[in-house]
Amino acid sequence: MKLLVIQEQHFTRLPNGEVWVDEQSNATFWDRYLNVFEEIVVCGRFTHAQSNDTDKLMRSDRERVSFIELPNFRGVGGLLKNLFNVMRIIKSAINQSDCVIFRAPSPISMIAYPLVKASNKPYAVEIMNNPQTVFSKDSMKNFYQPLITFLMVSQTKSMCMSANGVSYVTAKVLQELYPSRAKKKGESKRYFESHYSTICLEESHYSFSEFGATLPKPLIMIHTGKMQDNRKGQDIFIESIAKLRRKGYEVEGILVGDGVMRNDFENLGQQLGISDSLNFVGWKAGYNAVQAELKKAHIVVFPSMGEGLPRSVIEAMANGLLCIGSKVDGICELLEDNSLVSNINSDSFVNSIEYYLKNWEEVKSVRKKQFDTSKEYENSKLEKRRTEFYFKLKEVCLEKQSKINLNKRISL
Repeated sequence: MKLLVIQEQHFTRLPNGEVWVDEQSNATFWDRYLNVFEEIVVCGRFTHAQSNDTDKLMRSDRERVSFIELPNFRGVGGLLKNLFNVMRIIKSAINQSDCVIFRAPSPISMIAYPLVKASNKPYAVEIMNNPQTVFSKDSMKNFYQPLITFLMVSQTKSMCMSANGVSYVTAKVLQELYPSRAKKKGESKRYFESHYSTICLEESHYSFSEFGATLPKPLIMIHTGKMQDNRKGQDIFIESIAKLRRKGYEVEGILVGDGVMRNDFENLGQQLGISDSLNFVGWKAGYNAVQAELKKAHIVVFPSMGEGLPRSVIEAMANGLLCIGSKVDGICELLEDNSLVSNINSDSFVNSIEYYLKNWEEVKSVRKKQFDTSKEYENSKLEKRRTEFYFKLKEVCLEKQSKINLNKRISL
C-alpha cells in the first residue's frame, strides 16, 4: 500500500542525491506513516544545492520513502507562476499512489485538493491552521488578500466535508469552524476524524528549571518563527522589548528564525535603539538546537496573528518558560486567560508581560501549569491517535481496492 504525502516543506537535494530539510520532516518523522503504510511518496518543494553542505539541515531520505519534486516557489504569487507545472506534478504523484494525505490550508493544498478529489482515490486532510486569521489582512500584505482569504476559507470547509478523514491540530477550536463530514453526519468506516499535533516531544525533551524568587537581570524573552511576513509578530516582540526597557526593565530578546523579512526586523531594532539588546540567532534545525536557545530564556512571547496549534509555544511550555501569546485560535487551548492577549499590539503585550514582572512570585505556578499542559502533547499520547487515524484511511483504501478487484473478476 503506497501513501502519497503532500508536504508544505522546502526540501533540499544535495549533489550526492540525499534529501535534507530545515524543519520537522526529518527521517524519523516518516515513522508515523510507515508504521501503517508499506511505502510513502512525499511531494514537496525542492531546491538543489551546489555542495553537500548540510549546515542547519536535517536528513530526510530513508528506505521506503521516495520524493517527487515541486518547484521551490513561495506564497500564492509563486504558485501562480508555476501553476501548470505544479498541477502536472501533483497529478503524476497521485497516479503513483493508492491514497493521499495532505496538509491544509495552504497554497499547495489549494491546488492539490481538486486534483485529489477528482482522482476518486481515498484521501485524508490534516487541518493545521485557521485560514480566516492566517490569511487575514493583518497577517499578509497582498492586493488579493480578501480573495485569497475567501477562497482558502471556502475550500477548507469544502474539503472537511468531502475528505474520508479529517484530523485537526486543535482539540475543539478548528473543529467548530471547519466541521468534518463525520462530525456533521456521524462517523463511519468511510468517514472519520481525529485530532493531534505534528509535534514530536519525547519524555527526555522536557525540562523545568528554577528562575529564582526575584526578577532575573537581565530577563531574557524569546520568539521563534519564520520571518517570511508579519504573521508571527516579530515586530510586536521587538517593540515590546523597547517599551519595557524604556520603563526601566532590564530586558533582552532572542529571535530564532530567518526569512525575507529578517533585515526589516533587524532595522526595526536599530530604529528603536535596542540592537544591542536583541540577538538574532538565525534558523535552528532540529529540536535540540531550538531547545538550546529556549534554555537561555525566561519568557516566550508569541504575538501571532493566526495559528493552528503552534509547536513553538508547546516546546517553550515543555521547557518551563512562562508563555504569553495572542488570544487566537489554538493558542487558547494551550494558555490560561491571564497569559492570553486579546489585542495584538505591543502596548497590550507590554501590559501583560509587565504584570508578571511586577508579580514575579506568581510566575512559578503559572509556568508549572503550562508545563503540565505540555505533557498532553508527549509523543506517545499523540502517536496512538495518529496511528488509528492512518489505519482508518488504509482500511478505506483496502476496501476500495477489493471492490475494484471484484468488479474486474466479474467482468471477466
